Amino acid sequence: PITRTSRLCLSRTSSDHEGFSSNVVSVVSLEKGLARRRARAEPGGMASDPLRPDPNVPLFAIPRVVPPPPPPRPSGPSISLAASPPGRDLLLRTLRPILSELSADALAFGRTAAYLWGVDVHPRGTSVTRERLRVALPPGVRGASRHGVVVHRELIPYPDRSLIEGVRVTAPARTALDLAAEAGCPYRATAVLDRFLARGALRRGRLLSTLRRHPRSSLPGLALAVGLSDGGSGSPAESWVRVLLYRAGLPRPVTQCRVETARGRFHADLGWPDQRVALEYDSAEHHSSRVERERDRRRYSAMTDAGWEVVSIGMHDLRTHPERLLRRVRDLLLDRGWRPSPTARERVRRAVRRIERDPPRLDEG
Repeated sequence: PITRTSRLCLSRTSSDHEGFSSNVVSVVSLEKGLARRRARAEPGGMASDPLRPDPNVPLFAIPRVVPPPPPPRPSGPSISLAASPPGRDLLLRTLRPILSELSADALAFGRTAAYLWGVDVHPRGTSVTRERLRVALPPGVRGASRHGVVVHRELIPYPDRSLIEGVRVTAPARTALDLAAEAGCPYRATAVLDRFLARGALRRGRLLSTLRRHPRSSLPGLALAVGLSDGGSGSPAESWVRVLLYRAGLPRPVTQCRVETARGRFHADLGWPDQRVALEYDSAEHHSSRVERERDRRRYSAMTDAGWEVVSIGMHDLRTHPERLLRRVRDLLLDRGWRPSPTARERVRRAVRRIERDPPRLDEG
């Protein structure tokens, strides 16, 4: 039987249960409201339910299909030079069908490639349109005799290839090193590399990296020419002077050396700023007229007034008595503060004697 005490307990329990239920309903309502707010804040208006699978996520891993790598292509871009040398367009039109017919790996090579890069290394007075084309072909490819081209047998690696207006050609660094290797001496090899650097077709860092994989990298003079190369040389003779100074053991000069004077800033062909010595090469081509000689006289006078010693040389000094030039430069540097060790001074003396006994055979081609 239910006593009064039992009724009181049941009524109290019932009221506690109703209060608990109301609390549960309140919490559930609060969670639903928060879920609706999150749904409105998320893109697309859909609330993220951790128990509901996302239709955008697959239930199992889909195997990734990796496409095969494309065939290797020439690393250099298609380049169009703004300042085209004479006959370059005709040379490009001639090369296109020949290279296409010979092989997919046929490239313009040597002096032909150099001309396309804007560097003319043909003998003086020779027209490029009358020269036989130089072409690199892989071993075993036939048909070159039909086109009358000069063939270099080698499969040129892809990093050493480039394109000029759609024509396959050896890259600038490879072209420069090929011609330097054919030069036969470090004087001419350095002059070739200087011309490419001065043209802006490449940088010395690219020369160094290409030299490591060049097939003729073991040539003694090739690495020396790369080390001495400088885009500041304005003529092959200036390049020869730098090689001559190096072989004599004299300090390396600065190309296009800046000279501040009361009449403005000038740039000497070669110079030693610490000793304030400048060396100027006066070629017959650019320093023969009366106006040019007067201009040079004013420049030299301004540099002398600024405390510089100017040494003016010509091709005669390089060809006939290079040892006299070297002794003159040596004495000026010593008088103006160059202090080599006794051993270094003796090496310079012996090197100059060797050059006097066996002078380099230089020509302007």
